Amino acid sequence: MIDTALAVYHTASYFVIYAFLGWCLEVVYQAVEHGKFINRGFLNGPYCPIYGFGVILVCFALDPIKENIVILYIGSVLLTTFLELITGFLLEKIFAQKWWDYSEERFNLKGYICLKFSLLWGVACLVTVRLIHPLTEKIVSDIPHTLGIIMVSAILIGFISDTIITVAAIIHIKQRLVLLEGISAEMRKISDKTGEKLFTGVEHVMDKKTQLDERNAEYKEKLAELKDKYAALRERRSMTLRRISKAFPQLNFSDLKGFKQQLEELQRNINNKNN
Repeated sequence: MIDTALAVYHTASYFVIYAFLGWCLEVVYQAVEHGKFINRGFLNGPYCPIYGFGVILVCFALDPIKENIVILYIGSVLLTTFLELITGFLLEKIFAQKWWDYSEERFNLKGYICLKFSLLWGVACLVTVRLIHPLTEKIVSDIPHTLGIIMVSAILIGFISDTIITVAAIIHIKQRLVLLEGISAEMRKISDKTGEKLFTGVEHVMDKKTQLDERNAEYKEKLAELKDKYAALRERRSMTLRRISKAFPQLNFSDLKGFKQQLEELQRNINNKNN
């Protein structure tokens, strides 16, 4: 029983350490790539869970063959590639979004994985298993168990809370986007009606000026209402979603550009009608 508890504590410690180191690696990569700090993690805190799971999977599964560098490398490539494929697929299915996309890389599989990064993950795992993990094991073993358990437990509680908050925020924005689609459809109807009135009312504009003015006032009132809804949706974007938008620019959880463009198009139609 004690041995099992100790094994769980060590595994949890490794997960925390490698999730943090993975986050550091992502931050450094983004800094080199874009020249600025970007919190590239899925969560708000300084950790990337996929790195924690990946290193634990590789270290435990390939421990019996770690002395054979060639087999260790091949096994690392296969395991990390499988993990990245499954993770990317599940994230897209759950959130209807692709969190990373290797489509522009050669030898990719639906953008989830590609040969270049699979080979790089193999190198990273080789270095980790042969050099970094032995040092990590020593550090974890040297920490007094009581202190270590308290520290790891606190970090894991924060990690779980962070996960719940982030997922809830993403679900919330998806619900708001459904609302946005409904508003957009309503705007489209108004825009179409405005265009129809503009087209059919040209020949009789003098005779129907009063009627057109009344309809124009109605459209303007509706436009003002939709603009208020748009402003409210923009204002309610959470810090979590703003961070995710910066970390994963390809996602459209908080993309209101299409909505704004429809508003502007509707405004132009009404202005044209006035002229």
